[in-house]
Amino acid sequence: MDVCIIGLWHQGIVGAACLTDLGCRVIAADHDASKVARLSEGHAPIYEPGLDDLIVAGLGSGRLRFDADVAGAVRGCPYVLVTFDTPVNDRDESDLSEVLAAAEEIAPHLEDGVVLYVTAQVPVGTCDQIAEIVRRANPSLRFGIAYSPENLRLGQAIDRFLHPPLPVVGSDDPSTFERLEPLLSLLGVEWVRVGLRTAEMTKHALNAFLATSICFANELGNLCDEVGADGRQIAEVLKMEPRVGPKAMLSPGLGFAGGTLARDMQTLRGLGDRAGLETPLLDGAWESNGRQNQLVVRKLKKAFDGRGLSGVRAAVLGLTYKPNTSTLRRSASLEIIGDMAGEGMIVAAHDPKADRDELAERRDFLFAEDVYEAVEGADALVLITPWPEYKSLDFARVRRLMSRPMVIDTANLLDARSMERLGFTYLDIGRGRVA
Repeated sequence: MDVCIIGLWHQGIVGAACLTDLGCRVIAADHDASKVARLSEGHAPIYEPGLDDLIVAGLGSGRLRFDADVAGAVRGCPYVLVTFDTPVNDRDESDLSEVLAAAEEIAPHLEDGVVLYVTAQVPVGTCDQIAEIVRRANPSLRFGIAYSPENLRLGQAIDRFLHPPLPVVGSDDPSTFERLEPLLSLLGVEWVRVGLRTAEMTKHALNAFLATSICFANELGNLCDEVGADGRQIAEVLKMEPRVGPKAMLSPGLGFAGGTLARDMQTLRGLGDRAGLETPLLDGAWESNGRQNQLVVRKLKKAFDGRGLSGVRAAVLGLTYKPNTSTLRRSASLEIIGDMAGEGMIVAAHDPKADRDELAERRDFLFAEDVYEAVEGADALVLITPWPEYKSLDFARVRRLMSRPMVIDTANLLDARSMERLGFTYLDIGRGRVA
């Protein structure tokens, strides 16, 4: 099958590589010529385990090609996948300008009978907007439009694409489902067919549910810290309850970050505002999440006996949104470092995979390529992104290098007793340990 993918960032690049691996002939297009050139050499601009190997294999097979001519790429393709990484503004509201501009651009060049398959994370109703743009620009075109909630999970993106945990596809046209079937069948799962807006709304519902679960777990964890209960153990017990489930997001920690959950929370809250409907549960979760990451500065102030933090040196381990990715976009670490810098703290940070170009834009901390360089002279170590390699650091050496042996482990990654035996003041979140 011939497939065109437009919009090359995490989702689009992974989709292109995986579909090629499944036997499709894929042309993947993006206006960014430098990105296209890098991909054509087998190098993804983002870190995802195994992705470069898949790209190299696809290029070698001759079935994968990258192109900066977006309009030309869609010509003759029966399937066009819209996979833009939809940006959000400072209020986590979706910016659809790139998606809608792309629809305008490709509409005159689409193959008759084409299926536009949207998996970009967009607000409900966006597919109708795209379809209307195409109809206006190309009135005689016969086409279908479908939507699936994207299954992307950074660090596990390839497996999630090949084994979608939420195989839902939406369209309002039965013939579109039939035309899409050969492509969907490559993944070997049973797809649930729903209406177009139902599919779009499904993604909002899922992320809002997960976001609310995280807020509940964090508030519960904060209460556990006050009374000496272990919120992590409570989470494991709750997961035994069939109405909760083993994969429920109930472990206390920091607030959700990265923009994905926040985008859908804001979409639903915005829908409520426009419809004149109150959304007190979503509003409360949003406020709760906004306060959670401030917990780090609160813990620091308490640990320093309520004194100001100006001049206090801190080492932050982990900058990316989550492990096994290189992106810093909307990461909790950057938000927390901003708060620390606002208190006058001096921050050095380390991350094994953080995008160095994104790091160059930051002025509120010093980046250290070596983790032990980052912790040298620090009055506090704050572990944020739970990269596995941080668990195996030589903490005896870390203890010797620090000016004051205090650790705030926001990921609850380390063993508390081991850290205390080494002489650290060890603080985590939600496990009943207080400064």
